[in-house]
Amino acid sequence: MAEFTLPAALIDKEGRPFVVRRLRPEDRLALEAMYMSFEPKRGAQGLPPHEGGITRWLDRILASGEHLGVIVDSELLGHVMILPMAHGRGELANFLHQSIRNRGIGTFINRIALDVAREQGLQRVWLCVEPFNRAAVRSYEKAGFRRLVGTLWAPEIEMEADLEPDAG
Repeated sequence: MAEFTLPAALIDKEGRPFVVRRLRPEDRLALEAMYMSFEPKRGAQGLPPHEGGITRWLDRILASGEHLGVIVDSELLGHVMILPMAHGRGELANFLHQSIRNRGIGTFINRIALDVAREQGLQRVWLCVEPFNRAAVRSYEKAGFRRLVGTLWAPEIEMEADLEPDAG
């Protein structure tokens, strides 16, 4: 059974409220503004792109999949996406603005993303993350992802979550 229902009104580990909801077309300008002020640029596998590429990148990724926003104090400060892959799989990527990191929000959004993927009928969700991003790796593990076998020298850690069908 799904743990979260959207929109989800939650409290971070500092006791501050935030909301996770599906993005709407009217959120586009706020999403672009969030990425314009996002740091570090090109910090995760070259994403998000520098300012000149943000519009084209969003045009491409928003065309498919599920997209969620993290709203803090009425401001869009996070983007979670579950992009379709072959064979009942989806790819998870999320970007939290630097002003809201290290507050437990990432673990919440990863769990919510798995609920959304399950609702969409996906069987697995895959992601990759840089090994130096230990906070993200811990967050993914807390949400139910496990590391896939790789080499010690791999530039990225691949992780996957197997999804049980929603029983409720």
